[in-house]
Amino acid sequence: MKPLPGIVIIALLTASPQAQTPTPPAKGAPDATPAQTPATPAKPGSDAASPAKHARLKYTPPKDAVSGSRVDGDGGSRGGGGNQPSLYVLAPNHTALTTRAQPSLFWYQSGPANTRFELTVVEPKKAKPLLKVGADKADQPGIHRLLLGKYNVTLTPGVTYRWTIALVPDRANRSQDLIASGTIQRTEPDAQFVSALAGAQGLDKASLFAGKGFWYDALEVVTNEIDAAPKDKSLRLQRAALLDQAGLKDAAASDRK
Repeated sequence: MKPLPGIVIIALLTASPQAQTPTPPAKGAPDATPAQTPATPAKPGSDAASPAKHARLKYTPPKDAVSGSRVDGDGGSRGGGGNQPSLYVLAPNHTALTTRAQPSLFWYQSGPANTRFELTVVEPKKAKPLLKVGADKADQPGIHRLLLGKYNVTLTPGVTYRWTIALVPDRANRSQDLIASGTIQRTEPDAQFVSALAGAQGLDKASLFAGKGFWYDALEVVTNEIDAAPKDKSLRLQRAALLDQAGLKDAAASDRK
């Protein structure tokens, strides 16, 4: 995995099927040098080694889901003369759920950008962002990941957070920013679901999360499977199927290449 300087962005999905993981900045040095994280080989007999036996992941939105929370960044419609790539947070167009205190956030960038990248997480009624990280260049297209745990960020159950990614061509004129955003809420699972999870691994666990509406957890589990077996095309097809169900067609298409 190849992080963006100073925050997150990982390797090109088309060049390496892994999602990319951020390295937290050192104190006093917000931008870090990209590093490649070697993938862990899948263990014989593991779910990652035989994903073809699994049905396509099926996402069931929460019953009270209200559409309209996602903002997509169309690079062709904003500043920079249409030269910017498109940005998409990898989340449905409603507040998606996680069971985890420190989940991963994923997004897709359609092409390289020789411009600053920023990611923020905002809590309602709080002026100061819960998290704000950035990198001087966003030159790696593909699917990217930020682990909130790397930045000691913990989500409170029941709170809806908005997270935003932005390409910043001109820091003196933020109206030119290309922005995409989505929402996330941590929800405590019931005891029955926790019991079911205890005996599940790999894609079986991803399927349980997806079926119960825990989008972020399902996406994280299937991405971890990809990282463990990056040459297994069927795993990326599983993630593509999940992304399709959220209307994230460009990101899904990149997984099918």
